[in-house]
Amino acid sequence: MKLIVMGCCATKRAAGGVMHAIDRYDGPMWRSLRARIAELPDAAAAVAAGELKLMVLSAKLGLIGVDVPIEDYDLRLTDRRATEMLRDPSYDLQMLPHLVRSAEAVLFAGGALYRDTMWKASGSTVAQIMKISETDGAGIGVHRAELGAWLYQHYAPMRLAA
Repeated sequence: MKLIVMGCCATKRAAGGVMHAIDRYDGPMWRSLRARIAELPDAAAAVAAGELKLMVLSAKLGLIGVDVPIEDYDLRLTDRRATEMLRDPSYDLQMLPHLVRSAEAVLFAGGALYRDTMWKASGSTVAQIMKISETDGAGIGVHRAELGAWLYQHYAPMRLAA
């Protein structure tokens, strides 16, 4: 199993009612995630089979799967909010160490505070650190490229040298 944990984003589709988290979040990273999975049939198949787990670190809801139906909301992650979420088990961040241990490869994707919170929640050991990548570029374009590169590294069709 492989794992991507994405930070939520301020840009959300404002449709009323609930929709799956993967559809609700509509910032550049989320558009890139959906586009890359659509381009890579093996990635789409891995998501469908549960072999690629996609999780969200939501400033409001904590750690949730992308298939969880959520309403529109407006809440940003702050240092104070991250500390509260790390201490309160109702945000399900205690699931992250098990997910990281179970995964053969992990990507933490999002802004610095989101990634820092993911690292803290992961309880990673030195051995686990080696399988965790993160988007840590200087701007959103670099973060998007790093997300795409991680997906292509794990799910692009292999090509034989001519």
